[in-house]
Amino acid sequence: MTKQRNIFEILSVLDRKNKAMTSREITEELHRIGINITERRVRHYLESLDDMNLTESLGRAGRQITDLGREELKKTYIRGRADFILDRIVRIITETRFDVYRKRGSVVVNLSFIREDREQKVREILEEICTRSSLAPPFIKIAYPGEKLCNREIPEGKIGLATISSVTIEEILLNERIYVNPLYGGLVEFINHKPVRFTELISYSGSSIDPLDLFISRKMSRVYDAVMKDYGSVPADYREIPYTARDRAIDLLRETVDVFGGLIVVGRTGVDVLGLNTKEGYTGIVGFGGELLLSALEECNIRTNTNTVDTTIDFKELELISEVKGEVLLG
Repeated sequence: MTKQRNIFEILSVLDRKNKAMTSREITEELHRIGINITERRVRHYLESLDDMNLTESLGRAGRQITDLGREELKKTYIRGRADFILDRIVRIITETRFDVYRKRGSVVVNLSFIREDREQKVREILEEICTRSSLAPPFIKIAYPGEKLCNREIPEGKIGLATISSVTIEEILLNERIYVNPLYGGLVEFINHKPVRFTELISYSGSSIDPLDLFISRKMSRVYDAVMKDYGSVPADYREIPYTARDRAIDLLRETVDVFGGLIVVGRTGVDVLGLNTKEGYTGIVGFGGELLLSALEECNIRTNTNTVDTTIDFKELELISEVKGEVLLG
């Protein structure tokens, strides 16, 4: 993330809280919304903000935003927020590498914090979804209070849950030199356990949050119904690749689901996929990731406090919870 974006987010935190905050409190809030930054770097930025009169120090109480800081925040709001999630996706997938042939490396994960007393129910739901369907990668990691998960300390009364993000598809394609363009997050209608069409769609371009995060937190999906009944809706994302890379991508994605599981839909060149028009000269790919597991938990009234596309983890640290194999569907 650029210096300008970090400064924008620090000012945003101080403005939202409307009180003095220490560098540690600011760092914790940035981590909560999915921004990985050290407290030392936050202190460095705060010193710069003091010099620009955008914040002022109140001693041990910390810093507060000034009127000038609020004006600067207003002026840069649109520029600062546009494409935030797309920037994050691009940054994280270019910094991560997984070798599907050797089955080793790091993968992109969503990070959730859930009440510790719900752990057994969480496991039951995740295992049920992954055993009864091939929709999601059946790999998770759970950490307990005082432990660390992806360098995040788990607070008292909570468990940490890592699930494989659907943007791992971008990571693997890009690592094999297949150009990929992440475009949308949405909800896919399922009838008789088959994906039919997108019913909701939000573009990554210009979005300040991950659309899938929005669908999860607002409980807009019906993952449980899609798996257990004849009709439902499931979070998924959509990207496009050049048509010349389609055959190579299909081979690679088949290797991918052999390792991770999950469902991937690959369209035909220039033909719509699940109701989405594909740009001429490109092939559309729909991916279903661990985000749908989090949606299922929310549907069962288990609050997940999730940051999607949050961080990375070594694949060997993940626990397999189902032997159900993944699938690549060709449109």
